[in-house]
Amino acid sequence: MNIKFILPFCVAAALMATSCKKNAATESTKVQVQAITLKDTTCTVEYSYPATMKGIQDVAIYPQVSGRITAIRVKEGQHVDKGDILFEIDDIPYDAAYQSALAQVEVSKAQLETAKLTLQSKQNLFDRDIISEYQLNLAKNDVVTAEAVLGQSKAALQKAANDLSFTKVRTMGAGYIGSLPYKVGSLVGSNITEPLTVVSDNSQIYADFSMTENNYLELYPGAGKDVDYTQIHLSLQTNLGQRYPLKGHLHSISGLISNETGALPCRAIFPNPDRILLSGGSCKVILTSSGNSVITVPRSAMKEIQDKLFIFVIRNGKLEQTAVNAVRLNAKQWVLTAGEDGNIPVKAGDQITATTNRLKDGDEVTIIK
Repeated sequence: MNIKFILPFCVAAALMATSCKKNAATESTKVQVQAITLKDTTCTVEYSYPATMKGIQDVAIYPQVSGRITAIRVKEGQHVDKGDILFEIDDIPYDAAYQSALAQVEVSKAQLETAKLTLQSKQNLFDRDIISEYQLNLAKNDVVTAEAVLGQSKAALQKAANDLSFTKVRTMGAGYIGSLPYKVGSLVGSNITEPLTVVSDNSQIYADFSMTENNYLELYPGAGKDVDYTQIHLSLQTNLGQRYPLKGHLHSISGLISNETGALPCRAIFPNPDRILLSGGSCKVILTSSGNSVITVPRSAMKEIQDKLFIFVIRNGKLEQTAVNAVRLNAKQWVLTAGEDGNIPVKAGDQITATTNRLKDGDEVTIIK
């Protein structure tokens, strides 16, 4: 056998073997992943916003006169109607002031009658040229002064009557009694820092929440025009995760973005005939948006890092870890929403990994079925 022909053949075989080993090693370093192709879909999406509940009218009750509380006529949580007496303040000094003012009015009336009799007498004397016009004018001035004094006395009587009535602290509207920080015997006045109580009318409940500007523009593209908020129906979820049976609607949206949160303060309103919802409580407002074209992603395809969501997008055989914003659609699917720049970082047709386990940014991948 001619060795000149054998040697080139052996070298070629060795090079082919080395190349195959390199290709096999390269393939072995790639991560095998299952891919999902993103699609546009039409569905109903629920947006959830943390909210704080508040009665449609919370009235802080302050005394209008000073004194010691002699009686508390209500209990915490009790329902009261307009005009009901809540507290009584010691009325002895105010009753004495009222009686004194009443007596002063009678004195002023008598003084006015005396001045009028004197003027009548002076008028007769003046008509008979017995006294001068000067003396007659003095008598007229005495009547005017007596009338003014009577007016002052009546005003003082009215004030005394008001002060006496204010010793009975009444509610100006119906509602439920809040906490009662003061006890019988406590000295109170109009300058106290903490109210006697708060009467909350929670026949309807406000739910205050905030919505991002982008979210608002997505939901209401005609934001610059008049919006009939009563037609924007909302649901409420309690802290226990239960859906409140009655629907509410959007009450108002602020026209000014908060400097502190960068969001739009919003207010919803819900009927509360059975007083299930309590003023001061927490809840979630659920806003439903239907008929929108959206991109959905399985929850298994997202990972969470420090309260931020990420997906792995497959581009040119490599993984790109991409931050996304999303809201829950159901137990398994989430809907991608716009970020602060107003955009969604992926589009229909893009491929992402079905799971995120043991994957990292920059991994080379092989797609398997």
